[in-house]
Amino acid sequence: MAENLQRNYVFEEAAKEMHDELIENWQNGRYDSLDPGKSLAELLESDLRRIVNDKHLAVRYGAPNTSGTGQFNGRDIKKWPNGMGEVQILEGNIGYWELTGFENSNSQYRRLVASNMAMLANTQAIILDLRNNGGGSPAGVQLVSTYFFPVGEKIHLNTLYFRNTDNSNDFYTLGNVEGDPMPDTPLYILTSDYTFSAGEEFCYNLKHLGRATVVGETTGGGAHPVETHYLPNGMRVVIPSGRAINPITGTNWEGVGVVPHYEVSEEDALPKVLDLISEK
Repeated sequence: MAENLQRNYVFEEAAKEMHDELIENWQNGRYDSLDPGKSLAELLESDLRRIVNDKHLAVRYGAPNTSGTGQFNGRDIKKWPNGMGEVQILEGNIGYWELTGFENSNSQYRRLVASNMAMLANTQAIILDLRNNGGGSPAGVQLVSTYFFPVGEKIHLNTLYFRNTDNSNDFYTLGNVEGDPMPDTPLYILTSDYTFSAGEEFCYNLKHLGRATVVGETTGGGAHPVETHYLPNGMRVVIPSGRAINPITGTNWEGVGVVPHYEVSEEDALPKVLDLISEK
C-alpha cells in the first residue's frame, strides 16, 4: 500500500509522507494486532486521512459494494439504474430530471440520455436534480453537458491531470449528440452536501461557464479521479491519482465543494428554483 501511494497519489510530497508514515507505523508494530479485515482497513484509512483530507482516498476490505444501496453519514444512498431517474414535466412546462450518477458514455448510455433529453426538449426551463449524485464518469458529464451548448461549438469543460503518467486529458463538448441540444433553455441544478466527484464537476463546469444556476447546499468537495489497487488478503486501496483543472478558474472544488448561486437546504432547493422560474 505504501509503495502504491508513493507512485500514484496525485501530490508527490503528500505521497511520500503517507508512504513514510505507513512504513514507520508498520515497523513500530501499530498494525500487528489486527488481521486483514474491516478494522485494519479503517485504521489504515484513518492514518492516511490525518495526512491528507482527501475524501476520495479510501482503504477497503472484501468485495466492493455494487448494489447501489447503503448509507453515507446517516443518509440513505439513492441510486437509479444508469444513474437516471424519471423525467417529469412539472406545472408550467418545467422539465425535471434526477441524476444519481454519470456512467461511461457507451452506446446504451447515449441512447438513454438522448431519450430523456427528447422528453425535456420543449420545456420552458430544465431542472437537473443532483442532490443524490455521488459521482461517476467524466465522459458521462461531457455527454450530458453537450446538450446545453450550441451544436458544433467546441467548449472546454475540464482537464484531468495525472501525476503517475504525467499526462493530461482535456474534455470538450462533443461535436454532435443524438437529438437536438438546448443551448438557450434556462438550466437549474439542485445540490446537497452529498453531491460529489463527477456530480460536482458537472455543477462546477456549468456554473463557471455561466450556463446554469446552482441552487442548494455546498457540495462534498472531491475533485480527484481515482484508481483502485488490489492488495493481498482481500484488501484494496483507492488512490486519487489525478486532479481536475478548470479552464476558467485554473483550479477545482477539492476540499471546498461547489458553492451554489443560491444557498438553501437541500429540502428547500426545488421550491427555491420554482420560485426563481416563476419570478422570471
